[in-house]
Amino acid sequence: MTDNDTKSKILIVSSKLFAEKGLDGTSIRDIASEAGVNLAAINYHFKNKNNLYCATFQAGYEKMSEEINLIGADQSIDSKEFTWKIYNYFLENSSGLLNTFKLFLQDTVEVPEGFFCEEDENDFGPPGKEAFLEVITRDVGEDIPFEGRHWAMRMIFSDIVHFAIAMSSPIMKEKCKYVKHFNPDEKKMSITYLVEAILEYLKKHPENWKDT
Repeated sequence: MTDNDTKSKILIVSSKLFAEKGLDGTSIRDIASEAGVNLAAINYHFKNKNNLYCATFQAGYEKMSEEINLIGADQSIDSKEFTWKIYNYFLENSSGLLNTFKLFLQDTVEVPEGFFCEEDENDFGPPGKEAFLEVITRDVGEDIPFEGRHWAMRMIFSDIVHFAIAMSSPIMKEKCKYVKHFNPDEKKMSITYLVEAILEYLKKHPENWKDT
């Protein structure tokens, strides 16, 4: 097994265990045992549990980004179709989505200094931000300030990801069988109207944003 194979195996197991038991409830020994590696391998790749936790979150974010960007590689789809596809991607991969958000919400983790590179604030965004921005730009044009297009991306992503997380709950899945506006056709209509409204506002009020 190569170093990359070992590192990948550790990250897969750590994602599962950290999501199930949290940072404090998971030991390095637990991860090593389930991954079939020795403790030295984890220390070699990640130094300590805190670093491993952050690396696990980052790996989940990057995997999600890659898959969303692949969906966005289809140049024929518009923002409405793209958003619907991403929403369904989240539903189909609900366990991975929930794991990533459980890791994100951990409040006792200490992010190592220098773990995230200093970068332009405009580069910050949800997973797959490159595809989101590209498809929005195709629909509204580059004359709309970048800040406005970035705002539209954040608003659209926020709606679909929060609803997808809610729909991953067994309680919500059962409840939604009896609620009309939660069925797939109604949700697709809602997503369509949401995207239309946000992009229309963006086109009508470009003066609300300016590039920095």
